[in-house]
Amino acid sequence: MTNGPLIQCAQLVVDSEEGGNAEHPLNLQASAASIISIIGPDHDSKTNWIETLGGIMPAESGQLFLAGKEISQFEKDDWVRTRTQFAYVHAHTTILSAANAVQNLMLPAMYHKTGEASEIRAKAEKLLEDIDAGDNLEQLPAHLKKEQRYKIAVARALMLEPKALLLKSPFTALELSSVGQFKQFLLNQVRENNLLLILATHDIKFALEYSDQIIYISEQQLLQFDKNHRIQDCDDPEVRDYLSI
Repeated sequence: MTNGPLIQCAQLVVDSEEGGNAEHPLNLQASAASIISIIGPDHDSKTNWIETLGGIMPAESGQLFLAGKEISQFEKDDWVRTRTQFAYVHAHTTILSAANAVQNLMLPAMYHKTGEASEIRAKAEKLLEDIDAGDNLEQLPAHLKKEQRYKIAVARALMLEPKALLLKSPFTALELSSVGQFKQFLLNQVRENNLLLILATHDIKFALEYSDQIIYISEQQLLQFDKNHRIQDCDDPEVRDYLSI
């Protein structure tokens, strides 16, 4: 376990075929118990960056360190560990179609032998309650709402107690009445479990209110902000126009 940044990159550029630009590299240190929001008008670029930071998409150039190790030095066991410690969920992440909600959460934990079956079941049931996954959870996923399937996917990722959770457009799969509760659930995970939360999001209000760091991405530029260099104080016309949406 590293005591340094969970995710660190130096002069990182996403694949040029996916919109990367060597003139706009990313230098980042992302630590536990913090929130990083990736925002901006270009949806595809945000997706490419969050997948690159999670080690899912290869970078065009630069260095990426996950839990203190540069990914070019990763061996098979490192990647297996990374996929559980750095969880990535998007609105269309699939869950097991022939398993109900509790089973979907239990099976990965059972495979990785994180505890006794009774302990794993109790943990799964509590996560589903905390995330407010809804009713009829004994039904198979095909009979559940899209929002429920998404929450099950997020809860399943958290079952393995990842160091970081990377979410693409996390609020778009939710009904409006559920967004506030889900946001609070994520904030609780960050505070209570020292989770690093990275979001690619269009929710400007959430990003401004809760982020420790903000990465603004457009076709023209990549800008970084933190609590000492606030995006609200940026005088770039493009950024100001975006924040006024």
